[in-house]
Amino acid sequence: MVEAETGEIGINLVDQHSVDLAIVDLRLPGMNGFEVVRELRKKSTIPIIIFTAHGDSHDVVAGLEAGADDFLTKPIGSKELAARLRAILRRAHTSVENEASRDLTVGEVRLQPGRHESFVGDATLALTRTEFEVIVQLATRSPETLSRAELLDHVWGYDYLGDTRLVDMQIYRLRGKLAMHGLQDKIVTVRGVGFKLLP
Repeated sequence: MVEAETGEIGINLVDQHSVDLAIVDLRLPGMNGFEVVRELRKKSTIPIIIFTAHGDSHDVVAGLEAGADDFLTKPIGSKELAARLRAILRRAHTSVENEASRDLTVGEVRLQPGRHESFVGDATLALTRTEFEVIVQLATRSPETLSRAELLDHVWGYDYLGDTRLVDMQIYRLRGKLAMHGLQDKIVTVRGVGFKLLP
């Protein structure tokens, strides 16, 4: 394990060491946590977890937007932290190809899990790794509905430790990206059940 007091030092350490996972505190001196996440995401596909006080929704959304995969809320107990990190690392080492190796097409949306590529028509749909895994799960089961618990289990790998806000925020981000391609109502909320991707 390596630690850094500033974001700049942390980015350099990731370049110098073999790092499996990064935890980034959003309140850092100098370069803030969001900037650190963006810089790390440019050069690495490792899981990035943001550390935020009180689980502030604005911070979490901005962190996911910057490229983070998950978030942890301060304070967190050592046992829960260890369990969450083990689950995140298991997920990182379990490729989405295990869930669906074949290409998937749901209406105008095309997904290529083997290449980790996504398209709307001929246009590239730019997704983070987590967004991609969520939409793969929805596409695999389309037009069925997936519950938040199922998405937490399949994408994050921890149902009882997961925070359902994480699912909602990723769905929110996915809807925004699909809307940029004219697909405003592609992901539907089934009240009291979960979400589905429409054909």
